[in-house]
Amino acid sequence: MTNIHDKTLPAGTQIGVYEIKGTVKVNPFDIIYRAWNHHLKEQVRIQEYFPNDFAVRASDGLRVEPKSLEDKENFDYGLKAFLDQAEMLTQIEHPNLVLAENSLPFNGTAYLIMSTRDGTSLSKLIQSETAFAETELKFILVSILNALQKIHEYKMVHGGIQPAAILLGKDGEPLLTHFSAARLTIAARMAQFSDELAGGYAPAEQYEPENVPGPATDFYALGATMSACILHDKPIAAQSRVTALSQGEPDPMGSLSAAASATYSVELLQAIDWMLQPEYSRRPQSAGEILTLLKSEQTSGPAEPSSAKQVGTEVVNSNPIIKNALWIGVMTGIVVLVTFGLWFDKKPAEITDDKKSTVATQPLFQRNPGKTTVTPEIKEDQSTIHSIVAQSNPELDSEKIFEPEQQPEQIDLEASLKTKTDEVLIQKYLAAAEKAYKAGYFTTPSRNNAYKYYQMVLVTEPENAEARAGLQKIVGQYVQFIEKAKIEGKLNMVRLYLQRAELVLPDDPKLQNIRKELVAQ
Repeated sequence: MTNIHDKTLPAGTQIGVYEIKGTVKVNPFDIIYRAWNHHLKEQVRIQEYFPNDFAVRASDGLRVEPKSLEDKENFDYGLKAFLDQAEMLTQIEHPNLVLAENSLPFNGTAYLIMSTRDGTSLSKLIQSETAFAETELKFILVSILNALQKIHEYKMVHGGIQPAAILLGKDGEPLLTHFSAARLTIAARMAQFSDELAGGYAPAEQYEPENVPGPATDFYALGATMSACILHDKPIAAQSRVTALSQGEPDPMGSLSAAASATYSVELLQAIDWMLQPEYSRRPQSAGEILTLLKSEQTSGPAEPSSAKQVGTEVVNSNPIIKNALWIGVMTGIVVLVTFGLWFDKKPAEITDDKKSTVATQPLFQRNPGKTTVTPEIKEDQSTIHSIVAQSNPELDSEKIFEPEQQPEQIDLEASLKTKTDEVLIQKYLAAAEKAYKAGYFTTPSRNNAYKYYQMVLVTEPENAEARAGLQKIVGQYVQFIEKAKIEGKLNMVRLYLQRAELVLPDDPKLQNIRKELVAQ
């Protein structure tokens, strides 16, 4: 049989706008690559679905296909599980979760595009003899709990939390990576399922493939990870604990809170003990329950870490010669600064042309999306404006400047200025939308997609013809995907593509007809 490493895509391979730069890791069910996004000009990681036991690279060196007809069922089952997880991850954004930028069904398989972040895995820190301070440990725990709360809202579990799955970035922020739910779903159809579980961190219920994991499954694994941070040792396997307890013997893992020392608070250790209960029903059932317990001690303990950034302000003194033109200059500067501050805060897609970037893939979209409208707002702090004007002209009564009775030329200037700034925003959003559209980012990822930018344009100018035509283009693409899925007999894909198209234009006649056809089937 061909060695698994010979099945990896070589450097230079193009997958849409992404170029493979090298192989990071080969796993039993997937391959991880380093890659370059020619659209956004950034490094990414690409996870390719490639179950080694029942998949093979085709003769063209790109496509992935089942080894035999007997393997096709398992291959297709695994591909669906991979895509389901990838689709879900592309619609979840949280500062403590690895960012999934896109998912691409292509070359007979599927790819998940992930952002990269430098840092150190928690497993490496545990290997050292340095003890974690209470504030450090609690910060990691609270951050990951907040991330879990987010993914559990989407009826999704991580499935494989362990120290190696938590990365501490250079900024100190914990990052939850290596989602395992899809991998374990695929492994459940194979004899060596238990080999894919993280011994010491997986709860007992995961060793029974027929059990459906839930939030408490993740809490056990997170509790075991926190225990490893405290004890600098791998936790006792869950099966050994269950066996001992069923025979009337003491829990070999013991209780962290019962052996509490001055190093950690009793409340923190009790929270970890609670997560480590062998029985699923005896553990916390939501992240909020654990966070409430941890917050209950904050009145006497250290404050919860905050990642909020403080921005300093600068006051510039002007010439004391006061004329009406000074007020006009101040107002012009404020409006322009606020407007462009809003633009850069939105972080739109890169607008420069990249003629070399081409897309030969069709994007997979989110499930159960909620329709959102992004409304850019410019809120002027009147007290700040008064202060700046007063400092620029001590002899001028700033209160009178903002009286309703303004001079006609001032009103005309403000209207003209607003029109010009709106035009600038509209052109930038349209350029960003076109860039995202060409890259195949129609409605995902949520931070950068054509639908989002066209909506921004329509907020500013509801009748903008180019934005409305752009929405029609997106729907047209999804209609093509729907027709192709119909021919291939992929009814689930038809429903998914229709759902995303209806998000863009719910009243489109073509989509309404497709919906009627589906209901009739």
